Amino acid sequence: MVGFDDLPFADWVTPRLTTIRTPLADMTALAARMVLRLLSGEQPETTRVEVATELVVRESSEPPPCRA
Repeated sequence: MVGFDDLPFADWVTPRLTTIRTPLADMTALAARMVLRLLSGEQPETTRVEVATELVVRESSEPPPCRA
């Protein structure tokens, strides 16, 4: 099982949840710049923005431990 945004509870639940970490601060800054351009009558430089994400692997996606 995989979650999204790497919220704090993902590390607190059992099993710990594997998530995709997104750069929320960068995304917010990009969105704010786009809104300010629109408010000033300009067009955004682009309407599609890709940001880097990171897979944070935890127990929810790891194989179960071997039992001897």
